[in-house]
Amino acid sequence: MGRRGFTLVELISAMSASMILILGFGSVLVFSRSQLSQTNVRVSLSYDQVLIDRYVRTKLTSTVSDSMQIFADAAAEASSTTSTSGTILRAVDADSTVYHLDITAGTLKWMIDSTNHTPVDCEISDLIFTEHVGNFGKLLDLNMNLISSGDTLACAWSITLRN
Repeated sequence: MGRRGFTLVELISAMSASMILILGFGSVLVFSRSQLSQTNVRVSLSYDQVLIDRYVRTKLTSTVSDSMQIFADAAAEASSTTSTSGTILRAVDADSTVYHLDITAGTLKWMIDSTNHTPVDCEISDLIFTEHVGNFGKLLDLNMNLISSGDTLACAWSITLRN
């Protein structure tokens, strides 16, 4: 009786099949990790959107419509030149609380009276406030893009202000 064992062809075939399986599992792991990273970025953007939405709904909806001032830019604000559309908003609440919103170096600055707040961590772009008259009074449209790790979430709110 001769020795029994594996031939070189059988060993190479088994190793090749094993390598294909290992590469397949490896690519699934890399793809899953990439998807998890992208999902984390989107969840973070959605969380920031919820925070801004809470600020918008609790703070800006209580402002007096006649107190709202929109400035096209910092120069217009410095010269007190208001507009119906712009990147800076100043409004006063019924209890005389002053809200001032703008974007500075990609960061949303939300000043309540003299205290600065940065409610979100993500970068903000294309912030625009637009005022118009609707059926039930003055409306404020607020649009912005939230940006994180190359992903963008577009946000828009329309707020009916108090008369």
